[in-house]
Amino acid sequence: MLLENPDILNQLTSDSAKQPGQRHKMMKESLFLVLITWVVALAGTHFWDHGGPVETVAKVASLIFFVLGLVGLLRFLFAFVFVKDSVQTTSQPQVAVARKSTLTEPSTRAVLTEGQGVPVTDYPPKSNTREMVSRPSVTENTTRLLEDQQDFPAPRKT
Repeated sequence: MLLENPDILNQLTSDSAKQPGQRHKMMKESLFLVLITWVVALAGTHFWDHGGPVETVAKVASLIFFVLGLVGLLRFLFAFVFVKDSVQTTSQPQVAVARKSTLTEPSTRAVLTEGQGVPVTDYPPKSNTREMVSRPSVTENTTRLLEDQQDFPAPRKT
């Protein structure tokens, strides 16, 4: 069904991703966040002159709530600039009917063909890299030790 009508998938994703009024809702939530956090931050500044641990807590809380207010302000600007309200389309009931019909009908798609490729046995064998250069690399001695299992002593039994 989706292969025959690819625009149904676009309608489904656009309808489910953006609800009508999402921009307005996001802007309202962000403004509420900004106002509340900055009111708390400003209220915390009144305790800056009390001294002791109260002053330290008030300064840290004011800083944290001020930063949260900036986050809310950035979210508001993001919603204002980038988020667009989607318009409710009349094709939504048709999409729901199409989705129901695909679940109840048996699949009539063509089965995938067998994989086509080169068998592993057709690849050339691994070449010996020591023979490629006249001067061996720094790691050749280690490679030789790994290839020659006779050089390693047998583990002791305790």
